[in-house]
Amino acid sequence: MRRFCSGTIPLLVVGMIGLAVFPLGCKREEGEEAEAAHVDPVPVRVSAAEHTTLRPTLEVLGTLMVIPEQTAVVSTQVGGTIAAVAVVEGQHVKAGDELVRLDTRLLEAEAAKLEPVVAEQAAVVSRLKRGFLPQEIEIARHDIAKFRANAETAKSKLAGLSALREKNEVSSVQFDAARQALQAAEAELAGASSKLALLEAGARPEEIAEAEAKRAAAEAGLTAAKLGVQLGRITSPIRGVVSQLSARLGMTVDRTTALATVVDDSTVFVQFRIPNAYLCKVQAGALVQATLTCMPGETFQGKIARLSTQADPATGDVDAFATLTNDKGALRPGLGCRVHVQLPEIPGATVIPVAAVADRAGTAVVTVVKDNKAREVEVKLGIQAQDRVQVLEGIAPGDLVATEIGFGLPDDCPIRILQDTAPPDGSKAP
Repeated sequence: MRRFCSGTIPLLVVGMIGLAVFPLGCKREEGEEAEAAHVDPVPVRVSAAEHTTLRPTLEVLGTLMVIPEQTAVVSTQVGGTIAAVAVVEGQHVKAGDELVRLDTRLLEAEAAKLEPVVAEQAAVVSRLKRGFLPQEIEIARHDIAKFRANAETAKSKLAGLSALREKNEVSSVQFDAARQALQAAEAELAGASSKLALLEAGARPEEIAEAEAKRAAAEAGLTAAKLGVQLGRITSPIRGVVSQLSARLGMTVDRTTALATVVDDSTVFVQFRIPNAYLCKVQAGALVQATLTCMPGETFQGKIARLSTQADPATGDVDAFATLTNDKGALRPGLGCRVHVQLPEIPGATVIPVAAVADRAGTAVVTVVKDNKAREVEVKLGIQAQDRVQVLEGIAPGDLVATEIGFGLPDDCPIRILQDTAPPDGSKAP
């Protein structure tokens, strides 16, 4: 009789004369003798269990978003009318590039009017602090000498007229005129003396303070006018792309009006959720890889920048935000992506291909190949890392497990390892 393993459930055949139970998974050809029985080996592919460091990852879905700290909402600091809009939505700008310009002609005229006033007040303050020139003091001294001489002359004339008046040789009118002339000369002398004293003493502190206050007021008005002109040119505070633009030509705006939003997209966030079961294994700084359906074959590297401090009450999941470099600008906020989060390494793990694991009524099993025979073994699995999975119990490093065609074979079923399978020692399979 010739037989071979079929990988099916045992076949039970009942005859009229007696009961014959055939070997599990094997078929018998009629007319052949049992002594000549022969089993055809089942060709399978196998892989050796490895003792290695497992680097597991967690795969989740994520959404790209802008980083809040890299977003600038631009508004004006002065009211006015928009005279020009220099950008369009989606345009890339550098820090300092003009976005919007207001009509500043009135402020420019005010600044032009205040400039000579500031210069005049500055000259007054400078003169008062410097004091009078030596030439001015010398002139005042000459005036005193002149007025003193005039007073002496008037005094002598009045004395002469007084003697004549006693003799009734001059009229009272002439005498009164001479007396008034002396009084005027003395007054002029006193005024010149006071002026000289002021010139020599310099300006009073209150005069200087008053002049300085007038100059400061003029300078403040000029500064405000010039600042208004400067603020009328509204620029981007950061490098980025204009994501929103509400400014329109001729629109009247005030300090509360938002004109544009600029986003620095050199780096972006990918937001995703970490399942409750993995919270203790994921920390800030963990490496991530993101892939987009629209860009197959391209991977974006990043790190987890922050973890939410509050979990979802319904699921216990926690939001995470990873920073991705976006040098080419291909990562656009709102796009969905797949995120692979690197979990802590597991050194000294026994791993096998995921394809070697089967499910038998809820229990993980593998087909172990030893001495060219199959045997189904229950295993306890650990962490999965892409196409490999950790085995905690059931097999040891170096054991061969079937990865193709070997599922459901009965125990001790002969097998033949396919030629393209590499044994654990690196030699060529039989």
